[in-house]
Amino acid sequence: MLAHGRDELMALAEQCVIESRHDVNGWHVDVWNMSDLNVDSAISIYSAVLTGGATDPVMTLLADSGVDLTEALNDVVRKKDLITRSDLTELTAAASMIAEPGCNVDSMYMPNVPKMSRRKSDSGIDIFVTALRNAAGADDLYDDEYLTVASVKHTVDETASGMRWKLADSLSDRELSVSYMAQQLRVLNARLQQEGLTKEQAARVYLFLREFPQPERVDLFAIGIVTPDLKDDLSHHVQLLPMANRPGRTFRMIFFPGLADVHRRCP
Repeated sequence: MLAHGRDELMALAEQCVIESRHDVNGWHVDVWNMSDLNVDSAISIYSAVLTGGATDPVMTLLADSGVDLTEALNDVVRKKDLITRSDLTELTAAASMIAEPGCNVDSMYMPNVPKMSRRKSDSGIDIFVTALRNAAGADDLYDDEYLTVASVKHTVDETASGMRWKLADSLSDRELSVSYMAQQLRVLNARLQQEGLTKEQAARVYLFLREFPQPERVDLFAIGIVTPDLKDDLSHHVQLLPMANRPGRTFRMIFFPGLADVHRRCP
């Protein structure tokens, strides 16, 4: 489902090394210590995404008409640093999910990357991954069908406490209500049909709402991204995660060198 930046995303996923840590109050905790090379690869993904699939011949023809497509696509005049970092970190998180737990990149949907406008943030779930058979009319889901939901946040503040709290809250039963998830899955349903599934086949995505989130069918990821300077701080606050009332929840810490200034290196 990722038409732009797919190859670059796969390249970063191949570089990703996730280290499993421990369990905290029902959450599985793991970590990715990014290198400078990893950061360069993340920026390459974002650059590819922002080109929007434009080719050199098309850009040349537009330039002859006085249209700078690169500037128009990148919204360079009004972009906000926070939005740039948000897009970049969500792509980084996606690469980590392709690497571990091995999500299929072609089944991944990122509704907020890139933001429709780089002047404001968009709401909604950051990353969906769905493994859904091309079946229709089934009364229930098959054993190999699952849904992965990820919430991604970053911070360049002096402490990660607020980010950690917001991440855990975003995956709470209160936030992930049936009504909220139904609205999110409505968008995913439309994308599945655009990818070639029939109306009857795509409708089965709503079956994940049964006893949501069923641990056997739904994985929830909270992915927090901070600078390495906050490694001890975030590790401490992760120990204070609320009790997970169901299994299948992962808190991933990603330590991103140069995060505070990385927007200056992006298009």
